[in-house]
Amino acid sequence: MGGLGSGNWFRWDKRNYLDELISIDVQRWKRDGLLQPGRKFSWSWLYGDEAHDSISVRVEPGRVVLMFRQRDQGEGWCEVEELIVLSHTPCTYGGKRVWFVCPSCQRRAALLRCQRPYFVCRRCCRLPYQSQSETQADRAISKARKLRRRLGADDSLRNPVLVKPKGMHWKMFTQLRDWLDEAVFMIFTNSMKRLDLGI
Repeated sequence: MGGLGSGNWFRWDKRNYLDELISIDVQRWKRDGLLQPGRKFSWSWLYGDEAHDSISVRVEPGRVVLMFRQRDQGEGWCEVEELIVLSHTPCTYGGKRVWFVCPSCQRRAALLRCQRPYFVCRRCCRLPYQSQSETQADRAISKARKLRRRLGADDSLRNPVLVKPKGMHWKMFTQLRDWLDEAVFMIFTNSMKRLDLGI
């Protein structure tokens, strides 16, 4: 198991979208009971069945310290130790919600992503989500598949949805089918345009 950047998958010069960066989730760490002061643990990311990237985490009062090795572009390994402050806000029905404080901009964030050389918030990464680069046809296909799943059908757009899921009101079933028809029509229209343009 290597440090950050120890495989071809995690090459720094290939990250084009926010979704492609590895991230740490303070809410998950809280749910898993990992944020107890004095605790030390390791965190890994799986690619396939193997753990390629990992960090060590030390929890201190009001903060966490991330320790990892990082491969620089075309250079050797360097040891990195990053301190991230924790912040808390009250919840509506009692208790507190924990946040990371971004080391770069000092904004609260539930997720921090590894944007060389440190873990920072979404805004500081300055990268779009992959969905923001989708075409109109891609968005229509995603929408149609989500609607089909809500209707209890498979992802194939060829099969009509004829049976109402048990427990769903007829009004909702009709509305979801209408939305599905609109999405399928948009996919068909875009396909015809592409054929006409010879794309």
